[in-house]
Amino acid sequence: MDDDNIVIARIPNPNAGPPFKTTASEVATMDFARTVLEIPVPRVLSWSGDAENPVESEYILMEEATGTQLGEVWDVMELHNKLKIVDDIVAIERKFLSLSFTRYGNLYFAKDAFPGCEKAELVGDVPQSLRKLVADRFVIGPVVDRGFWHRERASMSIDRGPWKSPQDYLRAIGLREIAWIGSHAAQKPSSSLLPTSEAQRTPESHVALYRKFLDVAEYLLPKGEQSRPTLWHWDIHAPNIFVYEDHVTSLIDWQDTWVGPLFLQARHSRLVHYNGELMTKLPESYNALEDEDEKLRVRIQVEKSIVLWTYETETKKMNPILHDIPHIIQGRTRRDTVDFSANTWDEDIIPFRQCLIRIARHWNEFSTDIPCPIEFTDEEIKAHLLDGESWNENADFWDSLQGFVYRDGWTSNENYEQALEMFAQIREQGLQSLSGEERSAFEERTRWAVRKPE
Repeated sequence: MDDDNIVIARIPNPNAGPPFKTTASEVATMDFARTVLEIPVPRVLSWSGDAENPVESEYILMEEATGTQLGEVWDVMELHNKLKIVDDIVAIERKFLSLSFTRYGNLYFAKDAFPGCEKAELVGDVPQSLRKLVADRFVIGPVVDRGFWHRERASMSIDRGPWKSPQDYLRAIGLREIAWIGSHAAQKPSSSLLPTSEAQRTPESHVALYRKFLDVAEYLLPKGEQSRPTLWHWDIHAPNIFVYEDHVTSLIDWQDTWVGPLFLQARHSRLVHYNGELMTKLPESYNALEDEDEKLRVRIQVEKSIVLWTYETETKKMNPILHDIPHIIQGRTRRDTVDFSANTWDEDIIPFRQCLIRIARHWNEFSTDIPCPIEFTDEEIKAHLLDGESWNENADFWDSLQGFVYRDGWTSNENYEQALEMFAQIREQGLQSLSGEERSAFEERTRWAVRKPE
């Protein structure tokens, strides 16, 4: 710009949800975070949720994030400086936890409200002036989550919120997928680059599991405050954090942020993730180590341990509800069940079924006195275990490609030719082992792996 300020232009990803709602919600959410929660967020200067403009696209123009992207400096920062960043992250999460709503859905400006939106009402010990400000300026409306808009779902009459309870949200997922499968899923052929189970290829198998999911939806999430409607940034990690003088100066990438059940929203920042053995001080034998690589490994282990320990200690003190959530009984099963319910037809049915089997087996741990509403026969369990063997083979296959080709098919420009050659060879092996209609179906579905002559 003429005054040397830099403006960032953001155009929605074509794979995101409905363009207007996605753009309008992101802008309103950023404004809410900046002006109400007082989280450091770039100020939006201009935006359009309508592609009928000179740009010919929806867009957001915003101030440049102040500071330096944390990903550029995190690895070279001193430990005591990293801990200041951790303290800031805990403080930001405390701000998210400071407010709760009466509905689950996406935030929008009241002036942009459309049918289905409801006044954004805060609950709890909140000043009346703040309640009024939020109610006057914001609404909560249907979600823009891609799961509710993917493929034919975009034109289907399905429940997209806002919802009064977290159970209503879970039921909306189950009913959405049952409706889509019933109208648009067709039996899949057995041939593929990698084997799939009979259940994966059969619409009825998916519907049966979603009906079981609906039967347990009422009891899946913890009750009370741990599932309250909370605005939460899912992706607080180095690329989305900007810092200056060891403090967070900006948090970006708000597109997927919504008011959802706290239990499903809250998770450790990826910045502090560490799954190894905790070691918060150097071992006595450290100075005697002669291998410099081993010394470096130990120092990194200690540093990551201290970062994680600091985050968890400060979280327990400042945000106790956030500290308690990972310790909820069967918490992993509860969350995974919801995560795997998103789209079993295009993803995978086996992890979803495994979660439901685990729920049935451990029903007494789900805080309810009623008999378990779902069951699996011995034959169904045996079939699941057999399916799991193929699933594990597939998982091993993709794990072996980690960093080369990802499960969604993405690979780097540098690896593209080699990856295509690999899948072309797998395709040829598949064609040689098949015949008749099965071979024809496989040939048609895998044409993307054919190498074109140069």
